[in-house]
Amino acid sequence: MPIYIIYIMKLTPIQQHNGIYYKRDDFYAPFGENSINGGKVRQAVQLFDAIAEDVKNNHNGGVVTATSVHSPQGAIIAKIAQEHGLKCIVAVGGTKPETLYTHHLMRLTKSYGADIRNVAGHGMTTVIDARIKDTIIPETGYKLIKFAISLESNPEAIFDGVTEQVQNIPDELDNLIVPVGSGIQFTGIIRGLQKYNKKVKRVIGIAFVDRRKTIDKYLDGFKYENFPEEVVEFPEYELYLTKYAYSKPIWEKVGDDLMDEIYEGKAHKWMRENIDENEKTLFWIVGRRCREEEIKNL
Repeated sequence: MPIYIIYIMKLTPIQQHNGIYYKRDDFYAPFGENSINGGKVRQAVQLFDAIAEDVKNNHNGGVVTATSVHSPQGAIIAKIAQEHGLKCIVAVGGTKPETLYTHHLMRLTKSYGADIRNVAGHGMTTVIDARIKDTIIPETGYKLIKFAISLESNPEAIFDGVTEQVQNIPDELDNLIVPVGSGIQFTGIIRGLQKYNKKVKRVIGIAFVDRRKTIDKYLDGFKYENFPEEVVEFPEYELYLTKYAYSKPIWEKVGDDLMDEIYEGKAHKWMRENIDENEKTLFWIVGRRCREEEIKNL
């Protein structure tokens, strides 16, 4: 197991394995080994630093978020809320009381003090969000934590952390490969390439869903933030969809460490199958979910 270090505003390291560079953003683990880690955690830490007083003063000291039983988001929000002394409700769907805690990420979320509520018959986020707005928020007054909403009110908290992490990647690359979920971290990385004048021939995202419209919308906002003095031009990017279903785990390693089997594994396999091994390539590990064996003693 790697030695995890608390990187609050520090740069996570670059490693090289078999000729490939790896950005180890999974080493951002401010709450210790076998806990939540990665760029999404950094976003949430910075977001809560910005909103904690508002939550305490105007939202009855509590937050609520929607998540899948397979997603680390519930655990991330619950842990950081706990660190700020805030109450937390995590809303899920498509499960039953007798099966809820067979999902290890739900056990982790509960261990961080969250009240987990099954509010919908299936796990579609739009439906869960609707139930939150119809029932939980009127009951509690809690603040809804949804990264897409936070982009409107706290864009710096969401984007700046990942943008700064681009500083220590090599100045010139043939390929930069990034697993893409919502597109937020991918956008921050592209922004960082421009800010730190990194020369990358191909910027490639590997995703489950085509997020081009969302990514372009984010970048367009940054393009004109210095207008009229300057209009920023960002590097072009490519986006490819993985052929594997979200639910299918693909196990890949960086050195001796297993990557996240949902996002990283699929993107890494795509890289091995499609990128010339003789080219100068960096693979950005955005983070990984805790595995069941790591939290078995909860």
